[in-house]
Amino acid sequence: MLKDKLIIKVSFILFTTMIYVKVQRKKVEDVKEKMFEMGNLEDNYKIIVDDKFGYIPIKKYVNGYEIVEFEGERRKKNMSPYEKIKELFPLKNYSLYLPQKWEKYGDVLLIKLPDLLNPYKGIVGETYSKVLNVKTVINYKMVKGELREPEGEVIYGENSETIHVENGIYYKFDALKIMFSSGNVDERIRMSKLNFVNNRIVDMFAGIGYFSLPIAKYSFPEKVIAIEKNPISFKYLLENIRINNINNIIPIFGDNRNIKIKDWADVVIMGYIHTKEFIPYAVNMLNKKGILIYHDTFRRDEMKNFEKIIENLFGNYQFYIIRKHILKSYAPSIYHVVLDIFIRKV
Repeated sequence: MLKDKLIIKVSFILFTTMIYVKVQRKKVEDVKEKMFEMGNLEDNYKIIVDDKFGYIPIKKYVNGYEIVEFEGERRKKNMSPYEKIKELFPLKNYSLYLPQKWEKYGDVLLIKLPDLLNPYKGIVGETYSKVLNVKTVINYKMVKGELREPEGEVIYGENSETIHVENGIYYKFDALKIMFSSGNVDERIRMSKLNFVNNRIVDMFAGIGYFSLPIAKYSFPEKVIAIEKNPISFKYLLENIRINNINNIIPIFGDNRNIKIKDWADVVIMGYIHTKEFIPYAVNMLNKKGILIYHDTFRRDEMKNFEKIIENLFGNYQFYIIRKHILKSYAPSIYHVVLDIFIRKV
C-alpha cells in the first residue's frame, strides 16, 4: 500500500470502496484518456470533480500519479423502455409477463397481453402509457377477415384514432379498425424512391394510402388511381390525401373486379397478399407493356421452385422478373415476397 495514499470517506446511495487517480481539474480529460488507453479506466463508476481536483476511478494502482481511496458512486446504466416499464409496474410478481414488444403509431400503442394479465389490463395500459408517452393503449389480439381488420380493445385512454408520421407522410387512421403494418415500412419507403416520372399508376388495394401517398408525393407520377373497397379505409384515404396536400391521386371506392380501367397504367401495384385471382384484372389495367408490383406469401419449400410457381401465375403473358425481394417473415417458414414484374401484353 502506498505511503501517501489518502483515505477519504464520502457517502453515496450506491457505493463501494474504489481507488482513484487524483489530478488537477484541468487535467481530468487527458488523464482519463490515458487510463482508458491503458485499459485501467473503471467506467462503471463516476468521475468526481470539485473546485480544484478531479478523481478518476481506476481498476488497479498505477505509478506516477497520486492515488486516493474512497467510497465511489456507481454509474446508473441507461434503462431500456422495457426496463422502465417493469420498474414502474406496481404488481412486481407479474412484471415478468409484461409484453416486451409493441407497435407505436403516433400517440397510440398496440400490445399483446397474455391472459394472465387481463385482470390487470388497466394498470398495464397506464404503465405503458407513462413510459412510452402515448394517449391510448390497445390490447391487440388478431387480424381477421378479407379486409384484414384488427381485433382488440382499448385498455387505457379513449380515442384510438391517431396520426402516424413516416418518411414525411402523415397517415391518419383508427388503430382499432385499421391495420398498419410496420413490417412494410421498407416497401413504403422504396415506393417513394422509384422513378415514376409522368407515369400512370394504379394502386389496386390502396387502404389508407400506404403506397399511393409516398408515390404521389415523391415519385412525380402523372396520376395515381387509388382503389379501396373498405369504407373505413377509404374515408381515411380521402383524409390523408387532404392532410398531405396531394393533388395527383384519384381515389375510387369499389371492388377492383368492377373498376373499368383498361390499357391505361404504366405501373399496377398489388400491395395486398393472397390476391392471385386479381392478376388478370391487374394486367388488364396495364398498358401494352408495364410493370406489375405483386405481393404474396410463399412457403420456404416453394422458394426452391420459385420460377415454376411464377410461371403458373403469369405464364399467360410475356413477362420477366425485374426484382424479387423477401420483405419480411409472415409466419414460421412463410415469407412475404414482393415481385417487380415486367409484362408485355400479347
